[in-house]
Amino acid sequence: MPIASIRISKESKVIHGWYIHPIPYEMTIEDFFVKLTTGELSPECNIDMIDPETIDRVDISKTQDATTTQVSPNCNIIEVTTSVGIYVHYRLKPDKVVTSNLEPQQNYFTIMMQNARRIKLYFPTFPQLEKANRKQKLHSDIVDWIQRHGEGWSTQSYADTQGKQFVNCLTETIWYIDMRDHKKFEDRSYHIPKLFLEFFGHANPESYKQSRKPFDANELNLHCKALAPYATSSWILKESFNWLRDELDNFIVAISNYAGFLQRQREITAANHASETPIRTVDQATTIQIHKQNFWVTPVDKSKYYNLEQLLNDLPLWKPVDLEEFLPTDPVYV
Repeated sequence: MPIASIRISKESKVIHGWYIHPIPYEMTIEDFFVKLTTGELSPECNIDMIDPETIDRVDISKTQDATTTQVSPNCNIIEVTTSVGIYVHYRLKPDKVVTSNLEPQQNYFTIMMQNARRIKLYFPTFPQLEKANRKQKLHSDIVDWIQRHGEGWSTQSYADTQGKQFVNCLTETIWYIDMRDHKKFEDRSYHIPKLFLEFFGHANPESYKQSRKPFDANELNLHCKALAPYATSSWILKESFNWLRDELDNFIVAISNYAGFLQRQREITAANHASETPIRTVDQATTIQIHKQNFWVTPVDKSKYYNLEQLLNDLPLWKPVDLEEFLPTDPVYV
C-alpha cells in the first residue's frame, strides 16, 4: 500500500508533526487532507477538524530536509508521491486579525464538521442471532452501554477493529469472572467499579450443566494483561471517554490484585503441604461435638457399652480406636 509522511503547520506552529500514513486508494491531495483531519484516515492521530479552504500551499520532497516542490491540492496524491517524494507538507494560511467591535465570525464549515463528528459515531457490529446465548448477548449489552454514554468511534473501520477488539476482550474478562462468581472479589475486599456491575450476575453455569469453577490465578492474570493495553489506547485517551478511562483502569487493578492474592494463597498452601512441621496442634485440629445428648441410659445399654466407655475415658485425644469390636451383635434399627 502506498504511504505518505505528512506534516501540517500554520506559520511557525506545527499542528501535526511528520507521521507516515497509508494511502488506501487514489484521491487528490486535498481529499486526503480532508479524510485525515476528519478521522476517516489514521483516526489514532486525533487531528482537529481543519477547513481545506485554509490550505495555503502544499510542498512535497523526497526527504524532510530536501528541496521542496510546490504542487496543486488537486493533484493525485499517489502519482505525486511516487514521482516527486513521499514527504507532504500542508502549509495553512495564517489567521486573519479582526479589528472590529463585532465578534469574529466563526468558521461555519468547522462548526458543521465538528457537529457531524459528534453526531456520527460508529460502533462494532456483531452477527445478529435469533437465539443468542448469554455470552453473545453480553457483546450487545456492552455496545449498547457505550451508546448510552453517547460515545463511539470515528469510523466504521475503526469501530470494527479497535472497538470490536475492546468489546471482545471486556466480554471475555467479565464472563470469566461472572462464571466463577464476582462476589468473591468483594469477599476479599477487591472492589469491581460500579460502572461494570450491571454486567455481572447474569452468567449461570448451572444452566450449562456446570458447577462454578474456582478462580485460577494464571487465567485471571491473562485476562488482566489482555485488557490492560486498552487503558492507554489512543481512542480512550480522548476527552469523550473520560467516563470510562479511570473506571477501566480501576477494574484492571482490582483483577490484578485479586490474581496476586490467589497466587500468594497458592504459595502458602504449597509451603504448608511441603512442611514437615504441623501447621496446627492436635488440640487445634480436633473438635468434639455431641449431637442430641442422651442423659438417660438404660441399664441394658450401660452394660452393653461399658467396656467402650472405659476405653474412651482413658484414651488420649489424638489416638484412634477401632470401634468394630465394640459394635453390638444385635443392633437396633430405627
